[in-house]
Amino acid sequence: MALGNPSSRKLYIHSDPNMSMVFPVGEDDLCLRHSSASTNGSGPSFSEPNRSSGEGSPMTMSPWNQTSHFNKPFDDENVPPNCLIGSLTREEGHIYSLAASDDLLYTGSDSKNIRVWKNLKEFTGFKSNSGLVKAIVISGQKIYTGHQDGKIRVWKVSVKNPGVHKRAGTLPSLKEILKSSIKPSNYIEVKPKRSLWIKHSDALSCLSLNEEQGLLYSASWYRTFKVWRTSDYKCLESVHAHDDAVNSVVSSSGDMVFTGSADGTIKVWKRE
Repeated sequence: MALGNPSSRKLYIHSDPNMSMVFPVGEDDLCLRHSSASTNGSGPSFSEPNRSSGEGSPMTMSPWNQTSHFNKPFDDENVPPNCLIGSLTREEGHIYSLAASDDLLYTGSDSKNIRVWKNLKEFTGFKSNSGLVKAIVISGQKIYTGHQDGKIRVWKVSVKNPGVHKRAGTLPSLKEILKSSIKPSNYIEVKPKRSLWIKHSDALSCLSLNEEQGLLYSASWYRTFKVWRTSDYKCLESVHAHDDAVNSVVSSSGDMVFTGSADGTIKVWKRE
């Protein structure tokens, strides 16, 4: 059953033990090759790789691996298909997260900086004092960033100056943390009946946004994922999902949520 309006109903999540997912694998994989058909407008063709010669490996057969002589300024009309057209470089350590919105690319690294790129050039940037940026998701003029300290920062683009980003909130807020520490009844309810700390207890690893439901999902290395309401940044629920770190979470447009873990499993959850 769909959750509906998140502000008017309590949210529960459970896994469906009756759901099985089978991914058939054919005898031979198909590789996408560029042929003369792609140049005459009929599109690329699929053909079987020659495994004995080794030329059918994903690396060698990928059109992205071909050398490009493209050296013109960046322009959508000038860009040839399936080739490297540029590289964005900023000496700030490892890149952990990417998110795109219209013609802007957001990148997060272990430098505490979130860089914004436009047309293969640095457009602007903003800094968090909370350590490396593990995840980024974007919703309109809001940018959500997940961090090593287990918190989520919310940023808004300035109406007057698109190059300026201001922090609009932190999940959980200091107020919510204080309420939970003073009054244990304010802890998040989880199944089975017990309480769980409102803040991620380990590094936040990933984010997923369901704009239709107004819900933000976050997961961490502490084997849990949490559900936040974007209208007031309230944590609605925390789910102990896996036996090891949760490395990815995806929310579908319907009622399904998928989590992937270092324990080697992918779990499917359904909202009630």
